[in-house]
Amino acid sequence: SLRPWTEKENFLKENYLEYRLQNNILATLDCSYAGAEGVREAFAKAQEVLTDYRMVEEKKLVDKLFNDIHFSRGLATYGLNEIIDLLKRNVVATILITDDTNLRKIDITCRRCQHVQTEILDRTKVIPRTQELLSQPCPSCKSMDLESTERDIVDYLDLIAGQTGAKVEVITGATEYGAMLSSIGKVGAFLRYNPNQ
Repeated sequence: SLRPWTEKENFLKENYLEYRLQNNILATLDCSYAGAEGVREAFAKAQEVLTDYRMVEEKKLVDKLFNDIHFSRGLATYGLNEIIDLLKRNVVATILITDDTNLRKIDITCRRCQHVQTEILDRTKVIPRTQELLSQPCPSCKSMDLESTERDIVDYLDLIAGQTGAKVEVITGATEYGAMLSSIGKVGAFLRYNPNQ
């Protein structure tokens, strides 16, 4: 179009879009080109808008978490082990975790009796601890027929969350709000209800 500003502004002002779509418009972008070049330019500019939008969303989530931890009578918590337990009990609604969490979950499974030993460790400790556990007999049946598996902690939380309908929100660790979340162990959660009542 020769009048891109006028056309797009008129399109938005005249409410051609269904109201739910209209309410989801984050920004309008000016492009210098038409065709494929214009689409590439729009995608490049949209990255900036989406990054800014996500930062605002992350700020709101972390602010709400800290507020709820202090004032909501048990509807928010932090601490990885507690959150995993509450998640398995279907108490957790949403988990917040930083993207720089270097934790891995390892499982050592006995092939004979299916006994599982589980530990959550920093990435740097996974190999030596796995080798140590594989060199010891199964605590249940004393078999040495063991196998190990490991998973990133975010993937593990996402797997359990998917089974209970909880959401996982990954927060950028390099931001101010990521640092706030890091100060309480890099993970927090909003709860569906207070499990202590």
